[in-house]
Amino acid sequence: MAYRNPLPVAIALQPAYDTKGTGLVVVTRSIAPARGGTALPGGYVDHREDWRHAVVRELKEETGISAASHDVRIVEVLSSPDGHVLLFGLLPERPATDLPQSAPTDETDGWDLLHRPTELAFPLHTSVVRGWFEGRYI
Repeated sequence: MAYRNPLPVAIALQPAYDTKGTGLVVVTRSIAPARGGTALPGGYVDHREDWRHAVVRELKEETGISAASHDVRIVEVLSSPDGHVLLFGLLPERPATDLPQSAPTDETDGWDLLHRPTELAFPLHTSVVRGWFEGRYI
């Protein structure tokens, strides 16, 4: 597959709470790169697409979770060593019971809630998740 706009990547931080506390939605990737790894939902911003729309589109494609693009707030913009620009968008916290059940998608083996920082498939995801748990993006 070829992309007309392969450098910006939109990544969703979707907080949700359950009986264990508040966590972030993460996916298990079923495609390269990092097949089998845990990551935040995200992907390329389509040609002429608003980055906020890309955040909610990727969240929906990879988890089945719907969100409104006007609710997305930029919390971090980072450059990866391979030249991609990663745009991390934070959505409002929601109850996990309001989210659809985890199910495989074309790109993931489903989603889960991450309740504490851990090493993710991509180092910049790890860094931003750690920052979120430290309260950096309130």
